[in-house]
Amino acid sequence: MERKFNIWRGSAEKGEFKTYSIKLEQGMVVLDAIHRIQTEHSNDLAVRWNCKAGKCGSCSMEINGRPKLSCMTRMNEFAEDDIITIQPLKTFPIIKDLVTDVSWNYKQNKMIPPFKPRVKKNGKDHVMFQQDVVRRLQCFVRLQKCAVFTVVRRLQCLWNSQKTLVSRMLVLR
Repeated sequence: MERKFNIWRGSAEKGEFKTYSIKLEQGMVVLDAIHRIQTEHSNDLAVRWNCKAGKCGSCSMEINGRPKLSCMTRMNEFAEDDIITIQPLKTFPIIKDLVTDVSWNYKQNKMIPPFKPRVKKNGKDHVMFQQDVVRRLQCFVRLQKCAVFTVVRRLQCLWNSQKTLVSRMLVLR
C-alpha cells in the first residue's frame, strides 16, 4: 500500500513541508516509515530515536497535529487515504528537521532531589511497598524522560505561572 507523508524539513528559521510517498508493509509504525523515507528518498532527514519500545520518548513528534511517540504510533491507525503530516514538537526549539532541543528536560531532571530512604530504627525494619505503588513509581520515572509527557507538563507549568506560580504534575493514565 502506497502512503503519502508531509514531513517538516529545515530549521527554526527556515523550512517547509516536503511530500514523500512510500510503500508500507503490514505492522509498520510511523518511525519505520520515516526510516524508509530516509533510505529511499532523503538520507539527510534528521530524526532522533533510541529504544523503539516507547520507553525513552526520544522519537516524540507531532503526527497529524498531536504529540505522539513515532515508535508506538501504528500506521493502521490512519485512514488509507490520509496524508500523514509529521513535524517536530512545537514546545521545543527546532535543531533540524524532526530533531528538537530537549535540554530543558535534563535541566528539570537535575532539579529533582534524589530519593533518600528512611533510616532504619533498629536495623531490622523494612519498608515494603505494595506492588501497585512500585508500578506507578516506575511509570512516573519513565514519563519524566518522555518528551510527549514533558509537552503536557510544560504547558501545565506555563498555565500555572500566570495564575499561581505553582506547577502541578499531570499524571496521565
